[in-house]
Amino acid sequence: MKILDKFEETMQRISKMTEKERMKTTEDNKALCICPDCPTYNECAKKNGEVYYCVLGRSSICITEEVGCICPACPITENMGLANMYFCINGTEREQRGTK
Repeated sequence: MKILDKFEETMQRISKMTEKERMKTTEDNKALCICPDCPTYNECAKKNGEVYYCVLGRSSICITEEVGCICPACPITENMGLANMYFCINGTEREQRGTK
């Protein structure tokens, strides 16, 4: 039996939610997101309303260079059991773990 870490448990829990519950969870997490305070976050990302990269994915065009990362200090990191950084450039936690 595989032992799941906090992130995997969270993803399993979210996958069992209704679409409405998933949308609410996403909005709640976006409200906790500290991406706009990050030194890597820029005006382009702000203008396009980009946040919550750890789940929604890397910046499509705005963020191209690592300037500094505050992901470890984000409440979402602890809440979801995230282990990686620079989601805005490197992609979601799932992508960085190489899982689907």
